[in-house]
Amino acid sequence: MMLFPLTHQKMRWLAGTVTLSLLLAPSAQAVTIQEMLTAAARQPGVAASELMAREGSLREQAATAALFPRINAFGKAEFYNSPTNLRPMVPTEVDIQAGDAIPFSRDILRYGLTLDMPLFVKSLYDLRRKSALLAEKASLAHALELSSRKAAVVAANSGLVYLLGLDKAIDARLASLAKSGEDMGLKVQIGRMAEVELLKVESSINDLKAQKNELATKILDIRTDLETLTGLEITDPAAMTMTGEIVAAPYLGEMIAGKVTAAAREELQRSKSARYPGLYLTGNLSGNDGVAYNTDEHISRSYNFIGLTLQMPLFDSTLSVDQSIARSLLHKAEMEMAATRINLTAQERNFKGKLGVVEESRAIAAQSLANSEQILAVARMSLDQGRTTTEEYLRQEAQVLAARAALYQAENDKWRIITQLAVLYGTDLQEITQ
Repeated sequence: MMLFPLTHQKMRWLAGTVTLSLLLAPSAQAVTIQEMLTAAARQPGVAASELMAREGSLREQAATAALFPRINAFGKAEFYNSPTNLRPMVPTEVDIQAGDAIPFSRDILRYGLTLDMPLFVKSLYDLRRKSALLAEKASLAHALELSSRKAAVVAANSGLVYLLGLDKAIDARLASLAKSGEDMGLKVQIGRMAEVELLKVESSINDLKAQKNELATKILDIRTDLETLTGLEITDPAAMTMTGEIVAAPYLGEMIAGKVTAAAREELQRSKSARYPGLYLTGNLSGNDGVAYNTDEHISRSYNFIGLTLQMPLFDSTLSVDQSIARSLLHKAEMEMAATRINLTAQERNFKGKLGVVEESRAIAAQSLANSEQILAVARMSLDQGRTTTEEYLRQEAQVLAARAALYQAENDKWRIITQLAVLYGTDLQEITQ
């Protein structure tokens, strides 16, 4: 089988290609992390969440509005097959013998105002309290959505930093291997080194190129994620640093579950209150016009009243069913809130524990990288002097890349834990990230 060694010219071409790829890398787009977070807060998904919060507030207003009087205007035309009174009348109202127009007509026009007002209906007050709790829940849910979106932007930006950093680290290793391959090519030409040693370097270069291709797809995916979250076309990540600390606070998810539970409790109370008597105020101002059947004269009578109505359900089987459903929903909400508390408490303990581990891993990776780079420098010199094997040199090249990747990974892991804690507490990362 004919071997195709990396000649001196091929090595120069490869080194030039790697350098060119670094020069042609996308330039950093002037988008700051603050601009990304502001853009994320304006996306349709967040706007929909805000509209739901407004809807919750409007539903609370609607429940309160049900306690106010309702005044309606009305007008109607009635046609009868026999004369009908415009309103009830006393016998002495007209003098029939004198030929007065009797307020009876076949065609009657009625118009006026009606009044309806609940003076005391216990279930309406319970409904108002339930609506207020659901409005608070919707507001908290919007805060959680906003916090989650911004945390996702920070996490994606950190991920892009990690991937592009790893991509540049691979480029650095490719450049290093290209330079070593160029030196080895010269030795192969003068017979000081076997051609197979050069093929080992070429194999390592191909492996690194395959890794770059895999990274390229991941970089495209995470850029798409950032564009989806912000609506901006992001080429390079934004520099970011913490300007404050995430302060422990009540779990936002548990607060939301608490509002749901409290609203379910009010719903159960409302279902019970539906059995209570309700006191209503009703009234009517009515004008009634027609043509007197005995004289064919125009007649008009007003008919006004105001009254109190006490209403109490004596038998309604749906009330018992509604109460049973409300009790079941309350028990369900209580169990879900308890499960949420357990889950979030475990997550908090996990995140805080990981944060310390990641900090330690970052320090270890930094020291490992420094050591690996020193060992690589010695291995490259030893290879040039023929005091070490090509395999040992390539192993040190891989070790430097692994150490740098571990350092980038530790930094990325740190940001991801920070974003997870932010979502846990409902923290707005835009206030503490620059």
